[in-house]
Amino acid sequence: MSRPAPDRSSPPPSAELRPVELPELEAFRLDGGLRVLVGEDRQLPELSLRLVVEGGASADPAGQEGVAELTGRLLTEGAAGRGAQAVAAWLDRLGASFSVSAGYDVTILSLHLLSDVLDGGLDFLRAVVREPTFAEAEVDRVRQERLDEIDRDRDKPEVAADHTLIRAVLGDHRYGTPSAGLRESVEGLGRERVASFHSGRYGPRGAALVACGDVDPGALVEAVEERFGSWEGGQGPVAPPEPARPAGPGPRVLLVDRPESAQAELRLGTVGAAYGDEDFFDLLVGNAILGGLFNSRINMNLREDKGWTYGARTSFHFRRVAGPFVGRTAVETAAAADALAEFVRELEGMVEEPPTDEEMTLARNSLVLSLPRQFETVSQVTRKITTQVVYGLPQDYWDRYRERIEGVTRDGVVRAMGRFLDPEALRLVVVGRAGELEGPLAERFERVAVVEPPGQRRA
Repeated sequence: MSRPAPDRSSPPPSAELRPVELPELEAFRLDGGLRVLVGEDRQLPELSLRLVVEGGASADPAGQEGVAELTGRLLTEGAAGRGAQAVAAWLDRLGASFSVSAGYDVTILSLHLLSDVLDGGLDFLRAVVREPTFAEAEVDRVRQERLDEIDRDRDKPEVAADHTLIRAVLGDHRYGTPSAGLRESVEGLGRERVASFHSGRYGPRGAALVACGDVDPGALVEAVEERFGSWEGGQGPVAPPEPARPAGPGPRVLLVDRPESAQAELRLGTVGAAYGDEDFFDLLVGNAILGGLFNSRINMNLREDKGWTYGARTSFHFRRVAGPFVGRTAVETAAAADALAEFVRELEGMVEEPPTDEEMTLARNSLVLSLPRQFETVSQVTRKITTQVVYGLPQDYWDRYRERIEGVTRDGVVRAMGRFLDPEALRLVVVGRAGELEGPLAERFERVAVVEPPGQRRA
């Protein structure tokens, strides 16, 4: 007996929107100053911990860019009387995962473990945070690994494009140099500088521990107090750097010569917005329409219509102060000048050709309907709560997220995108065969300069 063919004349109706489910948070503060935020979730016998310390790349001393990154990498290379291999074996016995991420604004230490090894996990966390060894040999080894990474990256056109763009857009601002530093700064980092950074930035002042999972909040705080109650040191929150100013007069296009390139890497950017900006939600919707989705204007133009690329996208890098707005793609060399011109035209079109009702609906739905999937695990929940902690977002931020997105209007998008995406302030970067690219780019954009990528030459 054959089944009737399904009706494919129209898409199925959308499922009912699931609410974002966050555990109720309990907040504590230890005597030493460490904040502890705990959400109880007993669905699985697991626990996610995130320790935020005020020691991101923005706290790197001048000339020591990359010391926050190097310090984070060295925490597990010897601690509390154990060598690097013993620390690794300790983590293996716990069956836990541990990572350190040194961003521009803060450093985040993440620990995920089964709830029945909580005490052992906290012992491990205490050791690597409060008693790292920073043995000279380990510092030298890890620094050399970082230098090797830099040398490998110098051969990647996408890295050259990214570094050249942020330097062009943000200049001498700390956000204008890669958070992990460049060769000339990393080369000078030794044990003394790493230990000094650790003693100055790793402390309870301004720090926060976010936990979610199978645990009693009171019991967790008691266990944390035992290991971190006497924690001292640290200089407290880092004063946010002054916001960068949009680029002034200068070459419109920076062309990095890479004669062996099979294609051209394209970037364009300007100074973007910070978390908490009054136009934050308008920018989220506007960017989704411009280049944040597969069906965005940029991708449909360069990929689906022109067939020049596998993908093109845009993004705002929101931080404590304004990070960059970045557009990126890669195309065949012959199409580079035309593709870059189309990219700029699409940015201008966000003001000159306001979003349609269909575009607004697609963007809002994309941002809202995908949200519940970002809160399905305890690790995801701690990540979202940590975002609130780091950027001072209101307690009801995620509860009101849907409401704020759905309240974005077409006029709001046009105003916000026009406020930040001034075509005259854009800096454009092309990495590829300069001999073939310089002429076509000059015809389109006039002011073209062939440059070296910043900090990518071997010493």
